[in-house]
Amino acid sequence: MKNEKTPEQVIISHDIMRYKKNKAAQILALLGLVFNCLYFMLLYGISGNFYYTTGSENYAGLTLMGVSVILTLVILLTVFLSSENVKNYKKTYSYVLLAIAVIQVVRIFGYPLWGLKNQILTVGYFGFFPTPEQSWVEFTILTVYLCASAACLVAAAVLGWIQSVRLGAYMAKVESGEVDVMDVVKKLDAQETRAEVD
Repeated sequence: MKNEKTPEQVIISHDIMRYKKNKAAQILALLGLVFNCLYFMLLYGISGNFYYTTGSENYAGLTLMGVSVILTLVILLTVFLSSENVKNYKKTYSYVLLAIAVIQVVRIFGYPLWGLKNQILTVGYFGFFPTPEQSWVEFTILTVYLCASAACLVAAAVLGWIQSVRLGAYMAKVESGEVDVMDVVKKLDAQETRAEVD
């Protein structure tokens, strides 16, 4: 096949990883952060509705909102830190991103579900002002944002893990002397010279 890489080209593509950042994994992690921001902007727009609830519901809602604020800050900082580290092929941060993706899915069963049950998801959104009976609309939007964030974080984690394993295996071969980059470059130069002569 014409497009198939030679062993030397594969080695060079792995060697390039030593100097080129894993931008795709970083962008996916930051996209997960964007969906998280969309989630909390809508979520905290709804928080004013707590002041119109009474009794134990009000205390439960305010407590839940306080926990949500702290969780959101931790997630924002952790995802940003992880995006910088997966960019540099640090495999450990792929596990961190996976853990946060799980947290994002679990969050659906926190405030969004509580708001749906209490029918307080009624903040205006793009000109649409739902009634308490239409709380399911904003519940759906919040769920979509959290699921999209989780999906981006999982994709970033998987890509970051694959690339870091690939680079780690290559670096082990270089350090053991199994791969000599300069020798590979000479072979590629010789192949190009022969191709020009032919």
